[in-house]
Amino acid sequence: PVATDSPSTPAAEPQPAPAPAATATPPTTGAGIGDGSRYILQAGAFQASGQAEELKARIALLGLTARVESARINDRTVYRVRMGPYGTAGDLAEAKQKLANGGLDAMAIKVE
Repeated sequence: PVATDSPSTPAAEPQPAPAPAATATPPTTGAGIGDGSRYILQAGAFQASGQAEELKARIALLGLTARVESARINDRTVYRVRMGPYGTAGDLAEAKQKLANGGLDAMAIKVE
């Protein structure tokens, strides 16, 4: 559902678009990341670019750099907020911890 800004309707809390899970492989250990595998962090996926830009700004306030990438999924445009790639388990864990400390969650995705 897309929130509209009409004066007669109270503003609804924006809901993130579902992120595709097919390529998501969250590393539970450092296995795989030391063998040349690289990971990115996805902090969110939204139907509106403005919501993605807001999250990107929140991440910047935590001292991290993120980008917004658009993708077509099932004939819809989704705006993903992503960070990385990270080549070491330590870098990945540090970025994920900074997000968690700021109240944000992220999903690690293996870069093919």
